Amino acid sequence: MRLLEEVYQWTPQDSQTDASFCFYVSEGMKQIRIRFEFSPGTETDPRLCFPPIEKAMNRYYDSYPRALQPMEKESFLPVKNLITISLDKDGVYLGNAHRWATEQEHLISAEQASLGFLPPEKMAGEWHGMLHLHEILSETCTGHLIVEGE
Repeated sequence: MRLLEEVYQWTPQDSQTDASFCFYVSEGMKQIRIRFEFSPGTETDPRLCFPPIEKAMNRYYDSYPRALQPMEKESFLPVKNLITISLDKDGVYLGNAHRWATEQEHLISAEQASLGFLPPEKMAGEWHGMLHLHEILSETCTGHLIVEGE
């Protein structure tokens, strides 16, 4: 049974923000399946990638003499868009899927859960989640979230 379906469209201005979602699991459901995908997974356009690459190089290598090990911005391409998922239930943090994968599936029951998550004490009730938009470099990045109960 489909519990939630959301379609998203993000831009670089959405970087470092969160998109919350919630869904309700009925009594008797034994497991939820969360499927999330986003596209594109990587960006190669120098116009979009080079400013954050340069910012990171200045931040992390500012005291490192670049003459000793020259770094070319091109060597950091492609740059990945990064979106992660976290869940909580009844005020208890259940975990985070901190993955680079653009297509993800997570199964959670009261007995076991996909890597990164803990099983809840009970399945029934209101669930809360977040999509953490760590970095969106592409001019447009689309996402699709589906939660199903079984």
